[in-house]
Amino acid sequence: MFRGLVLNSKKNVLGIIIFTLTLSSSIITPASSQSPNDGEIFIVSVDNTNLRFSPDTITIQEGDTVHFLWEDEFLAHNAVERNGLFDSGDPSRNVDYMYTFNIGENGTYEYICEPHESLGMIGTIIVEPKIVIETEPEQQEEVYESVSMDVGERKIPVIIFIPWAFAMFALVAYISSRKDKFQLKMILEEDTEDFDFVGPTSEG
Repeated sequence: MFRGLVLNSKKNVLGIIIFTLTLSSSIITPASSQSPNDGEIFIVSVDNTNLRFSPDTITIQEGDTVHFLWEDEFLAHNAVERNGLFDSGDPSRNVDYMYTFNIGENGTYEYICEPHESLGMIGTIIVEPKIVIETEPEQQEEVYESVSMDVGERKIPVIIFIPWAFAMFALVAYISSRKDKFQLKMILEEDTEDFDFVGPTSEG
């Protein structure tokens, strides 16, 4: 009888653990994360005078990319930010260089063509902070609504059964921890039943 009680206790502990983990994983469901949209690409080339960037001033957002692109120009050019944030390299008649402005790099940046700075070949990039759209916490409510049980005509959230599950787990754990005491008690009861006690008799 006691062995059956211990086996049942172990099965109950395992069942409660599985139930609790399943319930927790179904309730605490992280919202699906969406990767941010790729930023836009803005192309800067050289105008037909060969001494001006085109366009010479652009306004972008954090996460956007500036693509310096020209080919077979009459003169060699480059694009170098005054503080060294980006540098397309040595002046060349063919340039294909991109720089992406990361989050936190908002501000106004001035860049030059090193060989022709004195001739006014200067450009400006205005980087605005990226707009972050906050989503309303509607998904969390949907999660709690989906994890519920139908009781009659009403729905009861499964989360209210968690305290009961932990209480049962604690009870079974207590019984398992006291199994030696219970086993000794069962042995004494069995020995008492098997022992036939014969008291003293009086002969008349």
